[in-house]
Amino acid sequence: MNKIILFLSLLALSAGAGAKLFKVSDLGNILSKDANEFSCVLDSKTKLVWEVKSSKKGLQDKQNTYTWFDDDSGVENGKYSHNCNWGENCNTAAFVNAINNENVCKINSWRLPSEAELRTLIVYGDEDLLINTSFFPNTKLKSYWSSDQIDENIAIDVPFFYGGVKSSDKSFDAHIRLVSDAK
Repeated sequence: MNKIILFLSLLALSAGAGAKLFKVSDLGNILSKDANEFSCVLDSKTKLVWEVKSSKKGLQDKQNTYTWFDDDSGVENGKYSHNCNWGENCNTAAFVNAINNENVCKINSWRLPSEAELRTLIVYGDEDLLINTSFFPNTKLKSYWSSDQIDENIAIDVPFFYGGVKSSDKSFDAHIRLVSDAK
């Protein structure tokens, strides 16, 4: 049984579990809230697992950006699609495939989150960055693509610097934070 699924089952049985976010190792183990090295975050309230960006160069580098592409619409290789670690095919579909192939946190069902799912991460407060940086370090003060689109050329992105949503041309690059259902 997947360790995250097992954890959610145990959490459902225990009353009064106050925390909603849990750090997860690359092997799928739930870690202490003070852990410095973790690859994913489990939100027990929404039953979603989120990818965590890294400060190290590579696939999950916090600096990587991508054009919006889903194999049907968007921009596979455009003017702005050279900002990921491999330098070509820097689009959302290629990133989702790469993360699923890596089996990050023992999960291979990663996907682009909906706008509503991304907005569950917004934490309003006095900080410029509207996300819990203890659980989501390396988040950029920029926009993150959602899976929602307006039409074949425009998709919705969520900026973590003012908490709303906006729509952008799919040929522009933005950051990505993938999600998976915890089941």
